[in-house]
Amino acid sequence: MSQVANMSPKPRLMGPMLIWLVVIMAGAAVAIFATGAVEPFGKVAVSLAIPALISLLLLPVLNQTWSQVLLLALWTGFAVTATLLGGLSQLAITFLCIPAIAMLFTRERVIEALVLAALALIATLLSMSLIGLGASPLSESGTDFLIMLGTAGTLSLIIATMIAVAQSGGSGAVGSSAASLGLWGDAVVGGVFRFGSDDRLVDANSEGREQFGLDQLSEDILLGDIAGGGEASVRIRDAADMARRNNMSSVTRVTLPNSAGTKTSYDVNITPNGRGELLVHALDRTDDAEQLEALRQSQTVAEREAREKTLFFAGVSHELRTPLNAIIGFSDMMRSRLFGPLPGKYAEYADLIHDSGQYMLDLIGDVLDLSKVEAGKYTLLPDTFDVADVVRSSVKMIRPSADSAEVTIEIIVPEDDALLITADRKATRQILLNLLSNAVKFSPKGGMVRVSAEDVDGVVCLSVVDEGPGMSADDISRIGEPFAQGHSAQSIDARGSGLGLSLVKTLAELHNGRLDIRSDRGDGTVARVYLPSINPQA
Repeated sequence: MSQVANMSPKPRLMGPMLIWLVVIMAGAAVAIFATGAVEPFGKVAVSLAIPALISLLLLPVLNQTWSQVLLLALWTGFAVTATLLGGLSQLAITFLCIPAIAMLFTRERVIEALVLAALALIATLLSMSLIGLGASPLSESGTDFLIMLGTAGTLSLIIATMIAVAQSGGSGAVGSSAASLGLWGDAVVGGVFRFGSDDRLVDANSEGREQFGLDQLSEDILLGDIAGGGEASVRIRDAADMARRNNMSSVTRVTLPNSAGTKTSYDVNITPNGRGELLVHALDRTDDAEQLEALRQSQTVAEREAREKTLFFAGVSHELRTPLNAIIGFSDMMRSRLFGPLPGKYAEYADLIHDSGQYMLDLIGDVLDLSKVEAGKYTLLPDTFDVADVVRSSVKMIRPSADSAEVTIEIIVPEDDALLITADRKATRQILLNLLSNAVKFSPKGGMVRVSAEDVDGVVCLSVVDEGPGMSADDISRIGEPFAQGHSAQSIDARGSGLGLSLVKTLAELHNGRLDIRSDRGDGTVARVYLPSINPQA
C-alpha cells in the first residue's frame, strides 16, 4: 500500500453526513405530516439515520486507518440491511454509499470500498436468492418509504461528497489523482506535502510524515502546523502567502527541534500548482548549516588570532625601539669619535652596529605600521600639499644611501606648477622612501634611479624606475604579502624584510589608490603608485 495518506478527511465527511440526516429527517417529517401516522415512517427514518450518527461520532479519530475501515464496514452493513428490508434489488443503490464515502480518504481506500461493496452486494443477492427472500418484511407503505428515502439519501450523499471534494481543491482521493504524491512523493529526497486551497494538509510522503511526526497527530493539520508553531510557522505562512501572491515558488529556511534534543534546519520550498493548492518540499539542510557555523567559528578564531598576533608584534616592536635608539645613539657617538680616537677595527665595528641598529629600527617601524593597518588603527591625516616637495625631501633622505651605493637619482617633477594632492603627507613620504630604498638597494654600481610625479587624468602617478635585476611574474604576483621576497632579492648581497612593497601597497589602498609593478628579469623594474588627487577620505 502507498505511503501517501490523506490527512484531513474530517471536515469533508461532516457535510455529507449532515446532508444525509437532513434528507432522512425531512422525508420522515413529510410522510408523517401527509399520513398523520408515525409508524412505520419513524422507525425507518431512525434506522437510516444510525450509520450517519455513528459516522459523526468517529470524526475525532477519522485520521486513523482503523476508523476509516470501521466506517466503510458500517456503511456496508447498512447497505446489506437496507437491501434485505427493501426486497431484492430495489435498494442495491445504497451500496454506492461505500465508495462515495471512501472518496474522502485515499485512492487505495476507494479501491478497497469498491471491492467490498461488490462482494457484499453479490453475497446479499445470492443469499436472498438461495433462501427465497424476494419480498420485504415491511408493510407495503413502509417498503415504499424505505426505497424512496434510501434512494434519496444515497443520491444526496453522493452529490454532497463530490461537492466536498471539489470545495477542498480536489484534494479527495478521486479528485487528487492527477496531483497525488503517490506516484513520485517517496522518490523525492526530503519531505513532500500537498495542501488544499484551505491550507489543510492533504497528502504527505513517508519521509515528510517521519520528519515532522505527523503519524502521531489526529487533529486537522494546517500549513503552519508542520513547524509546530512559533517563528518557524510564521516564516512558512509568509512564504506561502508570497508564493500565492506571485504565483511562483518561495523558499524559506526554518530550524526546528528534533527528537535527539538538537536542532534540524530545513529549506522549505513552497510552490502553487495553479489549482489553489500548495506543494511543499522540506529538505534537511542541517549539515550545510553546521558547516556554515563551523566556518563562522573558524573565521572568528582566525580573526582573534590575527588580532592577537598584531598586538603581539606591535607590543614587542614598540618595546624594542627604546634600546635600539640607545644603540644607534651610542654607536653614532663612537663613529664620530666624540670622546677621542678609536682603533681602526673598533671604528669599523661602530659603523656596523650603527647600520644594523638603523636597519632594525626601520624594520620595526614597518612592522608597527602594518600592525596598525591590520588592527584598523592606522588613521590617515589628509592634507593638501605639493607632491613635488615630498618627492624632493624623500630623495634628500635617501641620497646618502644612494651615494654610498654609487647610484644616481634623477628627479622628474613639474618645476613651475604645483602638483597638488590631498592625502596623508607622512604616508606619501613613506611610500616614496620604500620605493626609492628598494630601487637603490637593487641597482648596480653606476646605475640610475628615476623618480617622477605627474598628473594623469586627475590621478597623481608616483613612479620609481631602476636598472636592477628585475622581477619574475611569480615575484610580482606575491607583491603585497608580508615578508615575501623575490628571487632577485635573495640572490644579491642586500638585506630586506619583504615588508617594503607590502606596506606601499597597503598605504596606497588606504588612499583608494593602487600599486602597479612592471618588470622583466634582467630589465629593471618600474613601480608606479596611483593616488587620487582629491582623496574621498579627506
